Amino acid sequence: MATTPHSVGDILDCLDELAQENDAVSVGQVSRAFGSRTFGPAIMVPALLELTPVGAIPGVPTFLAVVIALVAVQKMAGRQSLWIPGILADRRVSAKKLDKATNKLRGLGRFMDRHFHRRLKVMTRAPFAQIAAGIVVLLCATVPFLEVLPFASSVPMLTIAGIGLAVLARDGVLMLVAISVSAAAMGALGYDYWDGGLSDTEAVDGLVDQRDIDNAKAEAESAGREAKSAAEDTERAVEQIGEDTERAVEETAKKAGDAVKKAGDEAASAADEATSGSSGE
Repeated sequence: MATTPHSVGDILDCLDELAQENDAVSVGQVSRAFGSRTFGPAIMVPALLELTPVGAIPGVPTFLAVVIALVAVQKMAGRQSLWIPGILADRRVSAKKLDKATNKLRGLGRFMDRHFHRRLKVMTRAPFAQIAAGIVVLLCATVPFLEVLPFASSVPMLTIAGIGLAVLARDGVLMLVAISVSAAAMGALGYDYWDGGLSDTEAVDGLVDQRDIDNAKAEAESAGREAKSAAEDTERAVEQIGEDTERAVEETAKKAGDAVKKAGDEAASAADEATSGSSGE
């Protein structure tokens, strides 16, 4: 049944309930569970999930950013109900992972509910809500580029979560803070790009370091080479063990054959001697 969340705690309770009732929870189920006031939770939940261990899975931050951007674009267009395409609505996360993620967010949720509440509500309505939605789309566009750096994509996601919370709690003060932080972050990223930090040059301004990206790629390539070398060493060791085993079997068979032949010769010799002795008598 759809419920209308009024706090972060309500959202986490709803996610817990979905995790308990299903083996895996889809994006569509989460959207339907939040009812009519979907915009705030729909951008806030994916952003908060990115801050948990779930966001460390390669590709997950970009996927979450796509979901958030889709919601924000519809908010900008003034849609009253949220539409999610089937390819996204059917994407699922295991109930175990969802339960673990919501438990990790409980402390943060209590902090948010305690400090953010109804203030300057006019800032959470049109046209400010549409402006905030546009900023969310721009922030989402930075996530795929920042995902190559550890935890870097969490910066825009934290700001997006703040905007979602502002809409959910009708907190205009938080909305102003989130928009200001977003503008500063995008301005810094824009300067970084202009200054060469995101290009293939060696220019570095401290925000996005191209050398860090190159080092990460080099480490990944080095790890790949080491893994390939270890696999080749293992293959050679297995082949050597096989050859040694084959030689040992051949030597053992040869020794056994020699022993059998020797025993046969000795038996034949003993028989000849016994026959000779009988003839002499």
